[in-house]
Amino acid sequence: MKIQENIKELIKGRVYFNEPMAKHTSFKIGGPAEILAIPSDVEDLKKLLEFAKKEKLPITVIGNGTNILVSDDGIEGLVIKMAEGFSKVEFDNTLSFAEAGVPLQKLIEEASRRNLGGFEFAFGIPGALGGAIAMNAGTNSHYISTRIEYADVIDYNGKIYRFRHDDFHFDYRYSILQEEPLILLNAVLTFEQKPFEEILREKEKNIRGRLEKQPYNLPCAGSVFKNPPTTYAGRVLEESGCKGLRFGDALISEKHANFIVNLGNATAQDVVNLIREAQLRVYKQKDLILELEIRLVGKFKNLNLLERKK
Repeated sequence: MKIQENIKELIKGRVYFNEPMAKHTSFKIGGPAEILAIPSDVEDLKKLLEFAKKEKLPITVIGNGTNILVSDDGIEGLVIKMAEGFSKVEFDNTLSFAEAGVPLQKLIEEASRRNLGGFEFAFGIPGALGGAIAMNAGTNSHYISTRIEYADVIDYNGKIYRFRHDDFHFDYRYSILQEEPLILLNAVLTFEQKPFEEILREKEKNIRGRLEKQPYNLPCAGSVFKNPPTTYAGRVLEESGCKGLRFGDALISEKHANFIVNLGNATAQDVVNLIREAQLRVYKQKDLILELEIRLVGKFKNLNLLERKK
């Protein structure tokens, strides 16, 4: 096909066609991406955005795919994966410049070796920096947004902007990147001087806590639902009898009720069926509608999920 030949010749990075998205998500679930491109630098990215505009292709941007569920029917148009082409990290005293494709764990490990802390809460959180900032990743009391000095973003027309903290409109598990046609390129983050031993203690404590409470031994996408304002999603799911519910090979974890795991051959529809059942049980028993934290990507049939009125 002409369009395939054109896009392959366009960039230095890699391009795949009908690429199974199960290979690019932590859930190990997802149908084919019509076109998956991994740009090697900003120039590649600009060319891809221009190409998509010219060919009228819808654009989907992903990072490490650790917080998404891709439809069994896959993704139409162009999927841009921000990965090794955006993996630069630099330090200057307590500031770090890091690109969107840098794995979050790599960034904070490199910082800790320089006796730089402040990100201990993020030890054990999977994914790349771009996705972490887009969803304002963190814990119940600490968020990555509190560490951002500024960042560069690019719109779908190829124009680059310098964003300060307030430009992101951060909230709990939210930033403007989730709604606007913008892609994070890089960010400058603030660390703080700390003894390495203190950072190491916090790291071990946080990772141990995650391993004890969360089912990271099986493919999953982290927390499925956001925590409601006055309680924990995992708690109300457990109290509503959701632990151990199963559709196909998708299971609500016995270890933590806010995690859905893939037992081997789960489909996206299996996961959606579980999400719907969990929402209904919590609504009937707690009069509470749980909102999704994971991002649904692609076209889904028969979603019928509950949504809170804005």
